[in-house]
Amino acid sequence: MARRMCIRAVIAIAAIVAAIPVSAAGDAVSRGGSLFLIHCAQCHGLTGKGDGSAAAFLPRKPRDFTQGIYKIKSSPPDIEIPRDEDLSGTISRGMSASGMPPWDKVLSEPERRDLVAYIKSLSDMFEGEANPPPLNMEGKAELTPESVARGREAYLRLKCDECHGPEGEGPSTKALKDDYGAPIWPRDLTRPSTYIGPFTREALYARITNGIPLTPMPPHPRHGEPDTIAQDRWDAVNYVFALAEQAERRRTMYWAAGIALAFLGAGAWLIRARRARKSP
Repeated sequence: MARRMCIRAVIAIAAIVAAIPVSAAGDAVSRGGSLFLIHCAQCHGLTGKGDGSAAAFLPRKPRDFTQGIYKIKSSPPDIEIPRDEDLSGTISRGMSASGMPPWDKVLSEPERRDLVAYIKSLSDMFEGEANPPPLNMEGKAELTPESVARGREAYLRLKCDECHGPEGEGPSTKALKDDYGAPIWPRDLTRPSTYIGPFTREALYARITNGIPLTPMPPHPRHGEPDTIAQDRWDAVNYVFALAEQAERRRTMYWAAGIALAFLGAGAWLIRARRARKSP
């Protein structure tokens, strides 16, 4: 039985390798396909449909590359596909809380570019399409108290608090689900280490503008609501940054206070112990 399964696996891999397009020796798609079979197929499946042997054990369904839809997207809202830099960045950083590890210490930069080329070849969405331009970042507001105050107003006006909570800590009372029907919880905005993408103001601006595909996080502006101007979005970004900084300061203070109390308690115990030894 085990031998038959091994034979079938070898045949399947051979079929996939044979299907990888090779236009010339050293072709990026061909090299990327070989890397994909070694490092990615266990989760994303031999044909990239997110149905690998390890998929059932992951907290989030692995991406189906044949759809060409990705959560991290820094191209303009009217362009459906992400930029090559988005795909490469996700491979390099991994995806927090999803089971997707970072590969920047395992694969070289050229290897990661080859993987991007192969992943794009799995979807018709990229066929004949050039790498999109980056999202327009004009109108960037400085991180000032005034911008943060305006950002809180924008945050509430756009109803971000309904999912992320008024102070960004959530969790929401809503029973949210992703596009696969799996339960999903709004991000705790005060903990950047849990973000699925980079914690930079530019990255947050792109996420607010484009939304996060495959999740309930909508783009802003979105259909049916007044357009939010760029400054509104930049101010909301600054408010989220301020929430994270304030929360980190609070956590640091609590940690320091806990350490101080522990030392005081240990000191008091030592004093009592010494007194007890000296007493007749």
